[in-house]
Amino acid sequence: MNDKTIIYVARHGETDYNEQDRVCGISEGMLTEYGRQQARMLGERIRRTHIDRVFVSPLKRAIETADIALEGSGLTYTVEPRLTEHNFGRCEGVPRLDPVFQYAKRNLGVKQPGGDSFIQLCHRAYGLIEDLGRTYRGESILLVCHGTLGRAIRTYFVDMSNDDIYNYNMDNCELVRYELDALK
Repeated sequence: MNDKTIIYVARHGETDYNEQDRVCGISEGMLTEYGRQQARMLGERIRRTHIDRVFVSPLKRAIETADIALEGSGLTYTVEPRLTEHNFGRCEGVPRLDPVFQYAKRNLGVKQPGGDSFIQLCHRAYGLIEDLGRTYRGESILLVCHGTLGRAIRTYFVDMSNDDIYNYNMDNCELVRYELDALK
């Protein structure tokens, strides 16, 4: 039996918030037509990839992306609350270059006003990754989630400086592959 668990991470398709360059964490941004097209293209990549299980954020943009991408694949998904995006608190909906948002984004231990810090998000993401690795050892898992959560997941697998974390951006419907060694 292969002890490595493969974790694929996909970000949802483009939303109205993305199109307007606004912060969208736990807010319910809606997929644009281009976002739906991205989800169809993600589906083509998924059909060429071996996937055993799929877990999806409970936010509508991730669920719609998964519904479109998995259509005709024979795969179903489980909604996983720990895949919910970062809670940006009072910065939900502000322009991405808003100084309050940028300050907390750059300072990983600083909570977004009324929300969470990036370190808190990492704590949630790391727990999920380790639970999946123990429960589905040797399987191939797809997580359909969000940009900042994708950044947090990346820090589990890749050593990154604070600047690397700040500058890392996961594109809409990008599919990233990680290998997780067996966990005890």
